[in-house]
Amino acid sequence: MLKIPLSLSQILRMPRYTYYCEKCDEYFDISHGMTETLDLKCECDAPLVKVLSVPLSLDTKKISVKVGDTVKSSIEEFKKDLQRQRRDASGKEI
Repeated sequence: MLKIPLSLSQILRMPRYTYYCEKCDEYFDISHGMTETLDLKCECDAPLVKVLSVPLSLDTKKISVKVGDTVKSSIEEFKKDLQRQRRDASGKEI
């Protein structure tokens, strides 16, 4: 496997990119800065090709459901269902 010497703090601050070796048919996750251009080679000496990926968006303004809204709506549905069951059960003999 391909190894690039980096400290843990460098790895945590840098984005991770996926590279592919066509010869070995292997994928590698490598952390490096966005502006860095690396001439990476696999252990088989073939060049690694950067794989395009979808960027991760953590924009919380686009989230329409607030925390707890799903739980509250589920609780309300369960209450209504329980009331229906009680009403149905009160009309039946045991």
